[in-house]
Amino acid sequence: MASDTGFYTALLLLSGTVVTMIIENDGVDTIVRFHDSRRIDELERAVFSLVGQEYRPLRILLVLQRFSDSDVAAVEQRLAPLLGLPDHPQLTILRYQAPEPHDARSVMVNMGFKAATARYVALLDYDDVLYPEAYRMLVARLRESGAGIAFGGIGVKHVDIYDGFVHIVGAASPFDGSTLADLFRKNFCPIHSFVLDRSRVPLAEMRFDSALTIEEDYEFLLRICATTTADFSLIHSQIGEYYHKSDESNTTARKKNIPADLICRVDNAANFNEMRRRVMYLSSEVQKSLGLNEYDKNLTIRSFLEGVKT
Repeated sequence: MASDTGFYTALLLLSGTVVTMIIENDGVDTIVRFHDSRRIDELERAVFSLVGQEYRPLRILLVLQRFSDSDVAAVEQRLAPLLGLPDHPQLTILRYQAPEPHDARSVMVNMGFKAATARYVALLDYDDVLYPEAYRMLVARLRESGAGIAFGGIGVKHVDIYDGFVHIVGAASPFDGSTLADLFRKNFCPIHSFVLDRSRVPLAEMRFDSALTIEEDYEFLLRICATTTADFSLIHSQIGEYYHKSDESNTTARKKNIPADLICRVDNAANFNEMRRRVMYLSSEVQKSLGLNEYDKNLTIRSFLEGVKT
């Protein structure tokens, strides 16, 4: 269990403006994006996994995409039994109502980041789940290591999608990767595999790029992990599950007859993230964590991967 250690304030200089980041307690704020009221059964399952977390205090920042007042009321009514249990997490509902962008997934995360006040922040997609010990273990690693982000392992389940329920048909191989260098090469860390310490992550990097709607979480991780140290010591300890749906609504992997516009978005995201590797410099503390003895101020993610000395 967490203890409330008081009130923290961090001041950062951004574009000549002093920005204040207030950290009210040692809790976890979890951002959950939800865009389709027809998937409320899956949202309920995800929230159930948060209610079961051993770590407290915990607040759920539920960001809804263009929900009507009646849809919001239906969500609140559906979640009320879970949030009426003893020692339940606090629920804060945020509503994204603007007509653009059409796919607001990145903007919705940023709404959550802006509303966060706890020291630790995490993300969970509405169709995935976490085990009860997840946040307790990850926060413990952040405190012990002094890292800005800590990762745990996520299992993969294949599920068939039906009206009103999902059917788990089997487990898949775990995501391939275990180190920071592996992450710099490709993303093997789903969005619910990590917790961030807001007191150790540069405020300027606590954002998703609103132009991205595919691999937006990977672009975020490239920036975060280039600037603050990452802890991967729990990567082989499974803390949750990623549901790979048979209708392929939550992945582009192995899709058949992919529309041309989706292919273009996937290619653009890959090119954008490669650009990020080429322009993102590794901080001195990150270089040290990678075993580099001499700090190179011009070392980018890409030059590190290629073993290039600048």
